[in-house]
Amino acid sequence: ACLDDFSHHNIDVACNLLETCGRFLYRSPETTIRMANMLEILMRLKNVKNLDPRHSTLVENAYYLCKPPERSARVSKVRPPLYQYIRKLLFSDLDKSSVEHVLRQLRKLPWVECQQYLVKCFLKVHKGKYSQVHLIALLTAGLSRYHDDFAVAVVDEVLEEIRVGLELNDYAMQQRRLAHMRFLGELYSYKHIDSSVVFETLYLIIMFGHGTYEQDVLDPPEDCFRIRLIITLLQTCGHYFTRGSSKRKLDKFLLHFQRYIIMKGPLPLDIEFDIQDLFAELRPNMTRYSSIDELNSALAELEEHERAASVEKPESERHSDNESQKRQPHDDGRGSANGAEGNGKDHGEGADSESYSDSGSIGGHEDEEDLLSEEKSNDASENEGDDEDDGMPVGSDEDEGVEVRQKVVQVDPKEQEDFDRELKALLQESLESRKSEVRSRSSLNMKVPMNVLEGSKDARAVESESGEETVDEEGGNAGGGSKVRVKVLMKKGHKQQTKQMFVPGDCSLVQSTKQQEAAELEEKQNIKRRILEYNEREEEEMNGGSSQMGNWGQGGSNTGSSIRSGGRGNWDGWIRGGARRHHAAGGFYQGYGRRR
Repeated sequence: ACLDDFSHHNIDVACNLLETCGRFLYRSPETTIRMANMLEILMRLKNVKNLDPRHSTLVENAYYLCKPPERSARVSKVRPPLYQYIRKLLFSDLDKSSVEHVLRQLRKLPWVECQQYLVKCFLKVHKGKYSQVHLIALLTAGLSRYHDDFAVAVVDEVLEEIRVGLELNDYAMQQRRLAHMRFLGELYSYKHIDSSVVFETLYLIIMFGHGTYEQDVLDPPEDCFRIRLIITLLQTCGHYFTRGSSKRKLDKFLLHFQRYIIMKGPLPLDIEFDIQDLFAELRPNMTRYSSIDELNSALAELEEHERAASVEKPESERHSDNESQKRQPHDDGRGSANGAEGNGKDHGEGADSESYSDSGSIGGHEDEEDLLSEEKSNDASENEGDDEDDGMPVGSDEDEGVEVRQKVVQVDPKEQEDFDRELKALLQESLESRKSEVRSRSSLNMKVPMNVLEGSKDARAVESESGEETVDEEGGNAGGGSKVRVKVLMKKGHKQQTKQMFVPGDCSLVQSTKQQEAAELEEKQNIKRRILEYNEREEEEMNGGSSQMGNWGQGGSNTGSSIRSGGRGNWDGWIRGGARRHHAAGGFYQGYGRRR
């Protein structure tokens, strides 16, 4: 009925019927011929009648929904089993609780064969969940501890992919480009790149293609996707740029970013809201300019201030050096002591930051307690780590110079005399007390220094365990006529020498030494016996438990498997317990990243 009067609302009714049940009628054997004829009539009427674009689209959608166009079957790519296992680990199994297991499995792979494919899979971060991009960066940090060139290859490929996206500006690549920007920010968070690489990428985004004849193709005026890329990168790692030269770099870039935004003209509301959220998170007190002239004046003022600061800094350093040379004869002692103390403190803080950056137990070889202790590290190491992240040399002009001058304290001469007198009395009293003390008996079994033994050609003296005595039965009789050879350590000038002597076997020195050695030997034998008894008792208990389990199975062959499964269960339980402790502390992978 609708095809007989194919106009107006009849077209809508016919298309609605076909979209609802037309596919079922076309595939049913009883109605397939009649439905095929009606579909042919429908397309013939559509070609004959001059329909409006809306009705023409409705007819085409209904027809192809019932009778899809013929196409060849999709051919799936055949991959080796090892590559399939890698893709399963990265794209299916990877989450916050299994990242340690995934890293351990990746480390077991044949590295020479799988390295290139791993880099390729790591760059496909857009195929996984966007919220798990940081886990790929974490795996990069974990593998870089054992393969340094892997992290370098990943960073190079990510930077290359970002540049390729800017050169092509393909709409189909936008999801991939956003994932790569997030991945680059996470690589900075896990200390694989410096802040200079981040800022070079940011300036590349706002400047690439501008001033060329391809500007309208690479960055059209109505295209705001580059703004989304910058927002993604700064939301990932911008909160680290809060001090030092990196803070000044970010302030300067945000001014250039505002000029780029103004040149784009009116923005969509979602982009504008994202920009407002970005400034509220990173620089809530920064002024948002509304004209190019105001921005140019602010940039000129900032550059003038930086130029003046770079000129004033060498002069202030030269002035402070002259003053320190003048004050050196007066407070040389106090200044050296303070300098030594300050250097020691700086060195300690640097060591803390290095231990923090290199720590983290992913492979399972370090203790879990080390990770928990890293969570409680002080703010000093945190500040040291952030200053090192800027990638600036120690003596660069961009670092903030801070000078601390101590005021020389004037000491009263009378108080100084009283202090000296009391100190002298205290030292004299200590000296008298040391003279009255009874000297303790020296050790009989003293070790002979190795440098003395190296020059000796006596093999028995070298093999002697104590280095002091070797029994020589000179007399050969069982009585007390035997003699014992000892070595006497002598000092002649600045050299130590040994001299051999023979003392009677019934001497008190020899007897006490033999009694002491006999007591030590007996103690070692007792400890050895107890350890062996403990091991035997443990083996008996394990054999008893395995025999009881073996009675439940089909025979003695099940005993070994039951023991193995029991051991594996205990191991899994231990791993799960360790994982709980890790994640209770905020994740075991905190030791790899930067701190805010």
